[in-house]
Amino acid sequence: METSQENAPQTDVLEIKVYVPINEVTKRQQGMINNALHKHPKDRKYLSNTSHSKIFAPSKNDADEIIEHAKANNWEVQFDKIAREITIKINSEDIANEDSPVTLEALKFLSEQGDIHLDASGKEKDGANAEDILNPSQKTGFIKNNAEKRVGKGHMVPIQEPAHGHSAIEIAEAYNFPEGDGEKQTIGIIELGGKFEQSDLETYFKTYDLDVPEIQIVGEPATTPINDNVEVTADIQVLGALVPKAKLVVYYGTTILSAMKAALADTKNKLTVISISWAGSELGYSQQEIMELNNVFHEAALKGITVIGASGDNGAFNNKEYANVNVPVNFEYVLGCGGTRLEILEERIIAETVWNETTRQAQIGTGGGFSQRVAAPQYQEKAIEEYIERFPQFEPYQRAGGKGIPDVAANAADATGYAILFQGNWAKIGGTSLATPLWAALVARMNQNLGYRLGFISKHLYAIMNSDAFRQILEGNNNLYEAASGWNACTGLGSPDGKKLMEAINALD
Repeated sequence: METSQENAPQTDVLEIKVYVPINEVTKRQQGMINNALHKHPKDRKYLSNTSHSKIFAPSKNDADEIIEHAKANNWEVQFDKIAREITIKINSEDIANEDSPVTLEALKFLSEQGDIHLDASGKEKDGANAEDILNPSQKTGFIKNNAEKRVGKGHMVPIQEPAHGHSAIEIAEAYNFPEGDGEKQTIGIIELGGKFEQSDLETYFKTYDLDVPEIQIVGEPATTPINDNVEVTADIQVLGALVPKAKLVVYYGTTILSAMKAALADTKNKLTVISISWAGSELGYSQQEIMELNNVFHEAALKGITVIGASGDNGAFNNKEYANVNVPVNFEYVLGCGGTRLEILEERIIAETVWNETTRQAQIGTGGGFSQRVAAPQYQEKAIEEYIERFPQFEPYQRAGGKGIPDVAANAADATGYAILFQGNWAKIGGTSLATPLWAALVARMNQNLGYRLGFISKHLYAIMNSDAFRQILEGNNNLYEAASGWNACTGLGSPDGKKLMEAINALD
């Protein structure tokens, strides 16, 4: 349950959001889920829009119970069936009276610190009590502190011409991407803010003798600070350069969850890939948010959509005093993308190390580590076990059995950054927020060449760990974890050899 607070001149309003669970899955529906998820991608039958909407419809009984309880208390209530979300607004005068067992101050405090659990029976559920608030290790959420941000810093190094940075095309060639222009592919780009200027796109793509890609906008940006504008522009330029005939659909939302739900509700565009370069520390999410986020990424996988997320640009400590990882890359159905420093000479890779440009003033480098909120999927357990055996000092960080982050990596260093055009000027920019659309373009090209949608591919990538499909990153750290062969908590399985990766996936049983 997500809470927020609005201030009005005469009264306070608490807004409570409840994510309604789905109906119990039937045996037939479970069979459809298995066919869409557990087979090799070339043998899968992904869910249609109709099947998806039926399986993931909100439980009517659960919804009715909550709505009736709200109405009985004269609370304003709205139900978004497609988003499976009930919004309840409570005015202070409705609860702040002598007969109410709950004070306004208590509700405000819980609103700022964690979950409010609304039970139709009128009883408080476990999970939002004094112990949760006093003991941080037992908190169920920190809604007010959960500000999802673009992982990129929007930091640009001015350059006189694009050759002073690496073009996305140059980086893709160094990674041996298979040929392709993204025809018949549709890539969703999740954005919470920022915008682009058409004039920048026209100049950028003209430089590379390409047409401006087809771009559709769903929703509106909530904010447009210059840093977010830089990053949105970079998303489109990287993708458009590498898959110029793919359709790009920008989904705006106030949260990653709301933007993902908008993408999943889009029945007109048949998405094949989704790129997410926004993130928030997983410690800032309530348990209900974690569960609902997992649901939407699971849904995307069942529809044959490969979701790729950025691991973050602030190293293992992620701007905190203790190691932590980000949403959405902590989820099983999201391919987490970390960052490297890639050095190219005469179109050849001469060196590649963990991206870490940390200074005394700031943690700058690839995010990575172990989730405290989401368990490691079975296909990743061996890779993590081998890493911990090699570096036993990291065992305490994985004691919760969490998913390892990231899964893969690509160039993200400022020093070896991507050349983009912004506000009429060329600039060089880095970050895992650039490596993520690069990987999205790679998946789109592989889909095009293979003739089928890869969808959820993470488990297949771990099946070819240590193969020549990956360039393993053996040098560097992200301020805590060390690079290593196999999988590591800085760059995952490594950066891609695109053609060999495609061939290796296709050859799997």
